[in-house]
Amino acid sequence: MKHAAIAVAIAVVVVGGLVFYFGFYATGGNLNVMVKDPLPAGWSAVYVNITSISIHNSTAQSSHGYTRNFSPAIEVNLANAVNSEQFLTSLKLPAGHYQMVRLTVASAYGVYNGKTYEISVLNGSVDMPGQFTISNMQTTTIVLDFDSAAAIHGSPMTGFTMTPNVSLIVQ
Repeated sequence: MKHAAIAVAIAVVVVGGLVFYFGFYATGGNLNVMVKDPLPAGWSAVYVNITSISIHNSTAQSSHGYTRNFSPAIEVNLANAVNSEQFLTSLKLPAGHYQMVRLTVASAYGVYNGKTYEISVLNGSVDMPGQFTISNMQTTTIVLDFDSAAAIHGSPMTGFTMTPNVSLIVQ
């Protein structure tokens, strides 16, 4: 009798674990987020502090549909993404259709003609439309294509400002 009870308990744990795994872990996929940017003339480095990436799921049941998936903040040197795409993060998302990525840049600084300058971020939130699907146990890749030449304004005399200019490329 004792062995039967142990066998039943083991079966319950195994079946419960499989149901949990296939019901939770296998119901979503991964989103790899890459970054690229051709730096503007004079800049040898541009560091942006990305504090959040929100992904809009058009098939979500909630009224807002945004999934915030980014913590902690990441500082990225866009100079590393000039000649090739740089890996930013990988996010686990529920399976579904997605149509918008919202990026928040909190701060920035850079090296212009050999000197380091703070760059004031005027509006750090950027909405990027783009259609992609997350499938169960699959990986989808998107690229955040920064355009620093269009985003950074000013001079060493007046100071530099940035309104992030980013587009979304789905691969």
